[in-house]
Amino acid sequence: MALPYNVPGYPQQPGFSAALALVPGRSLMPAAPAAMLQPAPVAYPGVSPVFDPHAFLPPMKPGEFDVQPLISISDLIGYIRRGWLLGALVGLMLGMAAFAYLGMGMKIYQAESQLLLRLQGDNPFAMEGLSGSILSDLSAPMLINNHRTEMTSRRYMEYFADHYPAQAVQLIAKRESETLGRKDQLLKAIGLYRAGEPNPARETFIDMLSSNVVVEPLKESHVLRVQVRDRDAGLAADIANRYVGLYIEYIADNEAQRSRDASSYLEAESREAYKRVREAEEKLAGYRKANGILEDVETKDVSTERVRQLNLALTEARVRLSRAQNDEQSLNAALQGGRSLLDVKLVAENATVADTRKQLDAKVAQRASLTQLGRRHPAMIALNSEIDALQQSLDKAVKSVVFMIQEEAKTQQRQVQDIEGQLAAAQGTAVDAGGRNVQYAQLREELRKQREWYEKIEQRRNAADLTGKFRDSGLLRVADRAVPPEKPVKPNKVMAALASSMLFGLSLIGLPVGWGLFDDHVRKHLRAKAAQPRTHEEELAMRGTSWTMPPQQQAATTALQPVPVTTPFSVAPAAPPPAPSFYAPSMPRSTGLLKPAEGDATTIAQLPYVHASTPEAMLTQLLKPEPTGASGALHQLTATLERHAYARGVTGGIILITSAEPREGKTVVSAALAAAFCHQGRSVFMMECNPASPALHEWFPRSRGEGAWAQDIEGLRYSHTNLFLLPGRDLPAHATNELLDGYRTWIERARSKVDWIILDASPLLKNFANVAPLAPLATDVLIVNNPALTTPAKLRAAVALLQPMMSSSALRGMVVNAV
Repeated sequence: MALPYNVPGYPQQPGFSAALALVPGRSLMPAAPAAMLQPAPVAYPGVSPVFDPHAFLPPMKPGEFDVQPLISISDLIGYIRRGWLLGALVGLMLGMAAFAYLGMGMKIYQAESQLLLRLQGDNPFAMEGLSGSILSDLSAPMLINNHRTEMTSRRYMEYFADHYPAQAVQLIAKRESETLGRKDQLLKAIGLYRAGEPNPARETFIDMLSSNVVVEPLKESHVLRVQVRDRDAGLAADIANRYVGLYIEYIADNEAQRSRDASSYLEAESREAYKRVREAEEKLAGYRKANGILEDVETKDVSTERVRQLNLALTEARVRLSRAQNDEQSLNAALQGGRSLLDVKLVAENATVADTRKQLDAKVAQRASLTQLGRRHPAMIALNSEIDALQQSLDKAVKSVVFMIQEEAKTQQRQVQDIEGQLAAAQGTAVDAGGRNVQYAQLREELRKQREWYEKIEQRRNAADLTGKFRDSGLLRVADRAVPPEKPVKPNKVMAALASSMLFGLSLIGLPVGWGLFDDHVRKHLRAKAAQPRTHEEELAMRGTSWTMPPQQQAATTALQPVPVTTPFSVAPAAPPPAPSFYAPSMPRSTGLLKPAEGDATTIAQLPYVHASTPEAMLTQLLKPEPTGASGALHQLTATLERHAYARGVTGGIILITSAEPREGKTVVSAALAAAFCHQGRSVFMMECNPASPALHEWFPRSRGEGAWAQDIEGLRYSHTNLFLLPGRDLPAHATNELLDGYRTWIERARSKVDWIILDASPLLKNFANVAPLAPLATDVLIVNNPALTTPAKLRAAVALLQPMMSSSALRGMVVNAV
C-alpha cells in the first residue's frame, strides 16, 4: 500500500511527498515535538489520517547553505563615495612618483649593431679526423644561444676592456664614478652623502658594460642584436661596433689557441707513439733471429692447413661409414626376419634388379593371359623357360647387391681408420710449429697497431698546425653597423604619463573598494565571530554527537505524552505506548578503515536498524527523529555534502553510493538521502546503476516503468515532488558499454536541471567493473557498511579497489547501516 499523496480537501504539500511534507519552521535545537505539548487530534477534515506531519525531518536553517553574493554594485559605489578623497591623494602621490621616475632624468641613447652567424659545411680545413660538426637549422638556435651567452660573459668583457683604447676606458670610468644615483643625489641634497673610494678604471668600465649592453637574437634569423645604451650617442655607437668586431677576433683567437694547444699535446703524444713503434720493431726482430724465422712476409702454415683438410676428410668418411652401416643393418634385419630381399629399399632401387624384375613381371603377366592354352602348349613352354631364366638373373643380381653393401661397410671402416692415423701424425707436426707461429703473429699485430696509431697522431698534429695559422673561419661576420642615434630612449614622457594615469585610477578606485571590502566582509566577520557566544547546535556539531533533551523538556515530555502512530499507514492509535526514553548517543566510533582526509572522522553517519512491512514504510520510519528514526544522522550527512559543495563553489554535485558486499543497505541509504535533500528544498535525480539486482522501484512504488526511454528528465519526475527517478529494472543488465553511455547521457541531461545527482551503484567486490567507470564522474563518494555482513578486511579491499579510480578528494566517508 502506498501513501496517498493527494488528500481531497487538503492543500497540496510542497516538497518530496506527503510523507516528506515540510513542517512549520523550527530550529535544530532539540525540543519536544508539537504533538507532545498539546493533544494530537485523531482525525479532522482536510488532514490525512495516514501520517503525522510533525514526525519527520526538521528543516534546514533558512539560508544555511544559500550562496549569497559577496559584493554588489551599490556597495562598490558606496565604498568609492566614502574613500575617494584618500584614494585620490594616494594616487596623486604615486602618479607623481611614477612620472618622476620614468619621465625625468638624463637622456639615454641606444645604438645597435648586428652579428650574423653563417651556416656552412664547406670548410677547406675540414680534414679527415679533424672536421667539426656540420651546422644545421636544428643546431643553429643552440649555437646562437652559446654565442649570446659568450658575448655577455665576464671573460669576453675583460677581453673587450683590454683591447678597447685605454684612454677611452679612463674617461668612461671617471664619468661613471662622478655620476651619482638617485639615492646618492638625495643623500647629497640633505648633506649626508660621503664619497667613497673609486674602483679601478677597468672594473668600472666592465660594470658599465654589464649594465648597458644587451644581446638578443633576431627572430626567424641567424642574427644577434647588440644593443648598447649610453648618455653619449656617439660613444654608444662606437662601443656597439667595436663590441661586434672584437668578438669576431675573440672567437678567432680562441680557436687558434685551441689548435695550438692541440698541436702541442699531439706532438708530445707523437713522440711517445714513435718510441713504442721502435720498441715493437726491436722485439719482432729479436724473436725472428732467436727462432730462425727468415721470411719477413706472412707465409701460409702448411701443417695447420693439412690438419684442417684431414679433419674435413675424416668427417666425410665417417658420414659415409654411418650410411653404409645403416644399409648393412637394414639388409641383416630383412635376412633374419625371413623377408624377401626385394623388400629392402637398397636392393629394390638397384638398376639391374629393377630392370630384371620389370621384365619378369611382364612375362608372368603374359603367361597369365595364356592359361587357357594349357601347360603343354609350345607358347606356354617357351614363356616358362624365359621366366625361369629371368628369375635366375634376378636372384644373381640380388646376391650381387647384397655383397656390394657388405663390402661397402668394410671399405668405409678401413678408410676412416686410415684418415685417423694420418690426422694424428699431422697434428703432432702442427703442434711443434704452432707455438713459434702464434708468438710471431702476435708481435707482428702489435707492431701494426703501433704504426697505425703513430700515423693517425701525426696526421692530426699536421692538421692542427695548419688550421692554427688561419684565424678567419667565415662563420661570423658583421651584419650591420651602428650609427649615433638621434632620439633618446629614456626618459619617455608618453610612457610616464600612461603609468601615472593608471596608478592614479587604480588608487582612486581600488583603495576605497579594497578597504571597504576588508572592513565589511573580513574585519566585521572576525569581530562578530569573536563576540558571538557558541550556540547549542554548534556545540553538538563540534562534538559530532546527537542531541540530548534539556531537563525542562524532559519534564514536559513526562507530563504530556503524545498519541503515537504505530505505523505510517494506521488510521488511529491502538494504545498509548510507554514513555520514550531520550538519550545522548555516544560519539561515532571510528573503525580506522577509511581515511578520506587527514583529521576527518571515518564514520559520518549511522543509521539504526528499522523493521517495517514494506520498503516504503522503512523509508518513512528512517525520516523520523531519533531514537526511532535517523533524521539527525541524515541531517548531518546532508550538511557534510552541502559544506563540501559550497567549498567547491557550486550548489550540488554527483554522489556515488556503493558498498563492499550486497545487502548492506546502500539502496536504503540512497533513498533516505534523496528524501532528505528533497525535504530541504533541493532537487534530486536518483539513478539506479545496478541493473543486475534492481531494487529502487520497491522503495518508490509510484516510479514509472521504461524510464530509460524518456526524452527529458521531466518524464522521470516522481509524482509532484522534486525527485526524479530512473530505476534499473528496465535496463539491460549485461550491456556494459550501452549502460555506461546511457549513464553519462542522463548525467549530462540532469546536471543543469537538478541540484544533486545520486548514483546507486553496484557492490564493489561483486561488480567492480560496473562501478569503476562511474567513480571518476562523482564529486562525492559514500561507502555503506553493515558490520554484521562485511568484515573489516573486505571493507579495506573494497576501498583499495575504489581509491585509484576516483578523485583524491571525493571520498567523504562511511555510512554505517543497521547499527
